[in-house]
Amino acid sequence: MLPSPEETERLEKLRRLRELKKSYGIYAYSPSPKQKLFHAAAHHKHRYLRTGNRFGKSTCGSAEDCSFALGARLWLDKDDPMRHLGIPRRATKGVILVADWDKAREIFTSPETGKLMAMLPKDRIEACIKNQAGEVSIIKVKNVWGTISTIELDTVRSFMANPLGGESSQWDWIHVDEPIPEAMWKAYSRGLMDTKGSSWFTCTPISEQWINKFFLPPKMMKSSFDNGFSWETKPECWIMTGSSYDNPTLDASEVDLYSKTLSPAERASRIYGLPKNSQGLVYPEFDQEKHVYTKLPFGWKDFDEPPDNYTIRVFIDPHPRTPHAVQFWATAPTGQSFCYAEIFSAVYIKDLCSMIHRILKGRTPWQICVDPIAFIPNPVNGKCYADEFIENGLNVLPAPKELSTGIQKAKQELIRPENLFFCSSCSETIEEFYSYCWDKDKEKPVDKDDHMMEDFYRACVVGLDWVDLKREELKMENFQFQDSFMDLSPLSSSLSNIAA
Repeated sequence: MLPSPEETERLEKLRRLRELKKSYGIYAYSPSPKQKLFHAAAHHKHRYLRTGNRFGKSTCGSAEDCSFALGARLWLDKDDPMRHLGIPRRATKGVILVADWDKAREIFTSPETGKLMAMLPKDRIEACIKNQAGEVSIIKVKNVWGTISTIELDTVRSFMANPLGGESSQWDWIHVDEPIPEAMWKAYSRGLMDTKGSSWFTCTPISEQWINKFFLPPKMMKSSFDNGFSWETKPECWIMTGSSYDNPTLDASEVDLYSKTLSPAERASRIYGLPKNSQGLVYPEFDQEKHVYTKLPFGWKDFDEPPDNYTIRVFIDPHPRTPHAVQFWATAPTGQSFCYAEIFSAVYIKDLCSMIHRILKGRTPWQICVDPIAFIPNPVNGKCYADEFIENGLNVLPAPKELSTGIQKAKQELIRPENLFFCSSCSETIEEFYSYCWDKDKEKPVDKDDHMMEDFYRACVVGLDWVDLKREELKMENFQFQDSFMDLSPLSSSLSNIAA
């Protein structure tokens, strides 16, 4: 039976669409919501899309490569303000940096699998030039201005063989698709100065931790950056974290199955796009899927408002030259403990106290523990941090300073089922779990970026037990009554003697 004229026309349209996509892939590109955020951040000089596996980072990175070479984001309408955002209106020269030529071919230049070649309109490719190894290393592209742009590719292995190779060129843009050595970045990025060029990193953070340091300025908050983030102090840098679950073309159940094959540290980087530390994590027991909650716990009014019968504790790690770290813990009558809020901010103690009071919402914590250093007087004025906390309405106690014991107690708490939970908003705490590592030369953790981990082990040493506040208040009232009675006893006896 022959198809109807309507069915024939529909099939012909599908065929033409397939041919159009094959020849003009960039026109058919349809970015996901997070990929759209990445493209929309093109006014920043340096962008970092820090993602888990299969997010689609190489796809949107290739789309940006094509856009800068072609002179426009051709999947957008001509009147869309995003169409030319950050793109020079002239011929450009850019470079894509990958691990080796096998990766370069697989991800970018292969006619079968290469995302770059799939996106570049065939009628705009002027030339594909191969190197001595027979790999496509230069692509000449005719842009919308009628001039010729250049896309080059280079690898970590080539750089290691010739470290001066990246020093000689000027670049309008650099795309780092996989983590590269810092020395390689410094060699290539110097070529951005003359052109006022830009860069974008599309990496899974399983190595080269210098990249995180480059994008995260000192004394500033680290986070998962789910919707992208930049700082007033470093506006040229923008970072966004993406997970495998953000890819709308992937079945979440398949991601779940793959996730179960990974260790907690591997899962953090390969699924959630969080940095992985290779030096041996102090808390490999921490598992984001087990210990982090994203939904409102039962009985809570809001994420920062535990039920009235929960026991509240606050742990503070103050610092004169780096951000203060504060954790807020709430323990349920059932014994479950929730780190429900955090502060990581470089402010004056008075302002820090105001921030703490806002989160407490008028509640009086059972304990407020602060690093013992807060009780050491300043030699200049004789005052200490503890005095400032007390003056601002926070009755602080010295926290224990038992690191080794604290780590062991913390590990025990982490492996107890259904015991400890961290709100997903406590991003600094969560990220420190994946960067807090052992010192290779010492039997203790590296003393760096560990302020939330200090609060955490102290919370475990102090104990996160539930306290029946009504019972404790009754005990206090009885104690005060007995104390007052005892104070009057000697006077009563004296009066009796006088009367006699």
